[in-house]
Amino acid sequence: MSQPEAPAFRRGEHVTGDVFADGARSIVSVLRPRVAGWREVPTDGLPAGMKGPKRVFIHVASSLLVISAVEFISDGKVDGPEYHLSISRQHRTLGTRRCSSNEARWVLVQFGMDGAHEDNHVPHGLVRNFWRPVADSMVGRECLCVADENAIREDRGDFVWRAAPGK
Repeated sequence: MSQPEAPAFRRGEHVTGDVFADGARSIVSVLRPRVAGWREVPTDGLPAGMKGPKRVFIHVASSLLVISAVEFISDGKVDGPEYHLSISRQHRTLGTRRCSSNEARWVLVQFGMDGAHEDNHVPHGLVRNFWRPVADSMVGRECLCVADENAIREDRGDFVWRAAPGK
């Protein structure tokens, strides 16, 4: 049985049902696709470390999968909830693959995540991670790691991840 397409929502709209891992209701809703073509899928199998509210969406025509979450960040420069989109390509026989930066930008538009910045910390990761503070006044402030951690470029510079100092 196929799942219905995700309804279109705009940032700031209140949507019930987003909860933390412990079942507590979140006052900040995760971002959802604003256009048709996306289908919400179960969150089974997501990393246990993702404690905040989250939803998973797939765009069947492009094979792009998005984990949309709200996470609390406390790094000394940006403190507070942030929208987090993890974007990957799902290949029928090859499994999870990294999407291109152009595909990622397309997803950011689909989810209305303007002002987001990419920040990846998994060596040779297959997922692109984008972050944006919920508070508009905090948009544009980068994580402290950008200045402190070495940037490693892959895919002819299309993908950048940062290794923690000493790693």
